[in-house]
Amino acid sequence: MAVGGGDAFSLSATLLTIILLWSFIQWTAPWWLHEISKRNSIDVQRIRQLDRALTLLPLVLLFAVMTNLIFSHITLDYSNAHVANFGGGHLSIIERIFATMFSEEGPWLAIPLSFAISSIICEYFCGNQYHIIDGGISFVRRSSALRLHGFLWPFMLVAYLSSESFAVYSIPQPVGESTLIAPLYCIFQIISGASLAVWIYFTSRLSQESEIRPKQIYPVLISGLFSIMPIIVSLGVYPNPIEGPSLSHFVALEMADSLALCISLGVLLIGWPLFLYILSHIHSIRGQARERKWLGLLFIFSHTLIITWISGVVILETLPNVSGWDSAMWLALTLMLPLSVVGLIGTLLPMAGFDARPRPEIWGFYLMTSLLIPFLTIKYPLTAALAPGLFISMVSSPLLATHVENRPSLLASRRVIESLVIVILSIIGLYCLHQVMTCGILYMLGAIVIIICIPLSTIMFTNSVSNEIEIGEEE
Repeated sequence: MAVGGGDAFSLSATLLTIILLWSFIQWTAPWWLHEISKRNSIDVQRIRQLDRALTLLPLVLLFAVMTNLIFSHITLDYSNAHVANFGGGHLSIIERIFATMFSEEGPWLAIPLSFAISSIICEYFCGNQYHIIDGGISFVRRSSALRLHGFLWPFMLVAYLSSESFAVYSIPQPVGESTLIAPLYCIFQIISGASLAVWIYFTSRLSQESEIRPKQIYPVLISGLFSIMPIIVSLGVYPNPIEGPSLSHFVALEMADSLALCISLGVLLIGWPLFLYILSHIHSIRGQARERKWLGLLFIFSHTLIITWISGVVILETLPNVSGWDSAMWLALTLMLPLSVVGLIGTLLPMAGFDARPRPEIWGFYLMTSLLIPFLTIKYPLTAALAPGLFISMVSSPLLATHVENRPSLLASRRVIESLVIVILSIIGLYCLHQVMTCGILYMLGAIVIIICIPLSTIMFTNSVSNEIEIGEEE
């Protein structure tokens, strides 16, 4: 965590820890700030200022962190681990300043800083009309933005910032050999952080909408891709498919942890909004089932857990430190246990008022799993083996669940065809992922294409019967 170490006081680590604690205030703000606004003695304008300060304070604290680190780099204070590890006397003054953000093996401060700046810009130009105290859609969208900020701040501080980088010691430390990264990669880091802020803005606009249009989902997916791909490119985390060892050896040697983190984060940034769109799209065309809706919910739970477990098995089995299919099955089950427990707890979110969407239990289940899997990957990188299966189930389960429900207008032949296509694509995709670990990049391209085809097939099947199925009545 961003609390630093050493044996002396660290201002930078302290300020980052305040941001970490402040993220909890952001997460809970929709409850306590809304209650404060109900008091007639409180000025409305002051409440609005407090609302905006929730996202402004992290930026102020980050600027203070940067100022402290820049001063330490300029004065070559080697008792500061950041200076000793990520910039030395061989660098010019300008290079020492840039070393606070853009050092090789550095703490990736550029990502949270660009995220904080872009968040303020998005709020000022695009979301200034949304406030918690206004109620209605304004309250919902502002609450969603604050909760996503409250999640992403701890994620960035834990995933991208090394704790020991901000340690301060009473005596100077040995000087490292770190150098600055290429200018293009510096731009990639800035793009990644800015795209995260844009993703929050577009995702908050989808909050609690029963019907999501395609033009609303495209910006979300694009900003999610721009948040992940620059990190993958700048780190160069994928091995050479011709000369280098296989990806399974990289994973076994813990050299692909950053790739694992990006894959798990992709479940949230891409899989979650895509699930929301598919869920609302299927509901708007096929409606709710008149009977056996509980069977559809049970199918989604079982399908998700099975596909996620199989995904972990087929990927983990290729690792040289995993002895066969039996060990892979047990390891995948062990990694999936906390994910499934937290997901099942998420099904209780409708009791807290999150019930404006169709299938609210499944909505809560996928929300909690997509939020948790990046944090589990930080601690246990092998958890990323579950991410492809979780993504596949998120984009296919809403359609497959309609096949087991009582829907008289949905022909049995169509149910069979849709189920077979989705299942076959899922099997081929998982097989390609198994081959990726040992055979190289060609299978990676095939796996990506197949996984993309699964949500496209789901949408295509739904659209093809839009004029044939009578929409059921809401229960």
